[in-house]
Amino acid sequence: MRMRTGWVLPMLLGLAACSQSTFDPPERSGPIGLVDTGSGKQAWLAVIQEEERSRHVGGGSRSSGRWVTDYIYYLRLQAHDPANAQRLWAKDLKVLRDKEGGTGAEIRILGQQGEVVWVWVHDQVLALSARDGSLLADRATLAQANPEIAGVLPGELKFHTFIGKLVVTLADARLVGIEVPGYRATPYQVADERQFSYAVSLGTTWNGGHDTRDFGVRHGRFGEDWIGLLSEKEARDAEDDARGDHYADSADIDDEGAMARRTFWRATATAWSDDFLAYGGRKGVQGYCEDRAESAARDDDSNAFMRAAADGNLDDYSNGARATAPATHRQRIRDCIETFDAEKFKRIVKLERIANAGEWLQGRLLKAKAEPGAPQWIQRGIMMKPAVRAPLRLEDPDGVLVLHRTRMDAQGRLALSRVDGAFARTLWTAVLPYDALTNRWSVGSHVLLNGNWNEVREGVITRHEALLSLDLANGRWQAWDIGADAPLSKATGGD
Repeated sequence: MRMRTGWVLPMLLGLAACSQSTFDPPERSGPIGLVDTGSGKQAWLAVIQEEERSRHVGGGSRSSGRWVTDYIYYLRLQAHDPANAQRLWAKDLKVLRDKEGGTGAEIRILGQQGEVVWVWVHDQVLALSARDGSLLADRATLAQANPEIAGVLPGELKFHTFIGKLVVTLADARLVGIEVPGYRATPYQVADERQFSYAVSLGTTWNGGHDTRDFGVRHGRFGEDWIGLLSEKEARDAEDDARGDHYADSADIDDEGAMARRTFWRATATAWSDDFLAYGGRKGVQGYCEDRAESAARDDDSNAFMRAAADGNLDDYSNGARATAPATHRQRIRDCIETFDAEKFKRIVKLERIANAGEWLQGRLLKAKAEPGAPQWIQRGIMMKPAVRAPLRLEDPDGVLVLHRTRMDAQGRLALSRVDGAFARTLWTAVLPYDALTNRWSVGSHVLLNGNWNEVREGVITRHEALLSLDLANGRWQAWDIGADAPLSKATGGD
């Protein structure tokens, strides 16, 4: 027995010496999903990691034979705690060699439908439990539940769209929605072609990132106050506001860009905009509404004339008679007065800097989450323009978050500062590891962030990405370095 053991051990060591593996850093694939588990939220990430596995074959020594290299791809799903960003669990949903289609293989979180999270993995969509990520259904399950479409279920991601539910474009061009539980396929009718096309694009090409500027806004309405976060130069431009564009949306105010050192300003004087005054407003709201009703009546007359001309009935068209009945005309005036919104017609006259307010390089107020069903376009004056998102409001104590940079050069990082409700005192400042913010979510007492930054070592630039949880009470954060597959220390992240 001793002789046998002494022979086997060197042989095993020799075999180990003839093989080796190296792993590339994991890379996020597709958007991060904030999943409702039924007992709280979890952030789910889909990642792909490549292994290069080499082994020596043939010959009795390393001087003969040859090296064979295999590339293996791990399609992995992992869940993180929004309160600290640390990983809760990880599952390899598929492991593929290069020759099995590993190169170009995809894994992607599509969306949550009740207790099911739909995830695309390589060549099929999987239904996973929102509670723990366990498998509930796969392609075979869908075929068994729907034998009438089993032969036309597609095997490509581009034919799977999540829009409140999983919608599948079958190989025969029919659309079906998958119901849960039960996984029955029912005919799906597209209600809004543009919305559906946008959902298809998000599900196939968007990797879950936004530009840093998209998370901020330079003004907000706080009670009766218009408060702007502006540089001196931007504030002076904001006061040039004849049409009220600057009052309505600070995006229309000049942007000083990288050089902007911003602080808080309050609009201490406002007036009616030219859009209001030019359309009867010099006689007040009544005059404005009478002018608008008269304009609508002229449009009615024009439309009536065009219809008569098209029908060849110009002889029956009388230019002296109004197309709008007097009762309708009066009702339009009443409706206009009742629904009149003075905020749409204000302009900035004077801004004053708020005393003791701090300054922030490239500072912007962190936006609030868009309300479900909120319009993307609103009427401002007589025109339709993009809807303005409000700043995120914090409570206990009242306040806002300012997203800004620590410095302009490559050593600069993004930071968040919590400012009190009077806009005069900074409660804390958290320097983040990021030079670019790509996504964020509000989760109770924390803000969950995703972003990236460059690390330079010995002249080599490496791009890093991390999921970070920020405690709103004190500004402390914890993070997970996705590429390093490990918790991120603040020293590593640049704090």
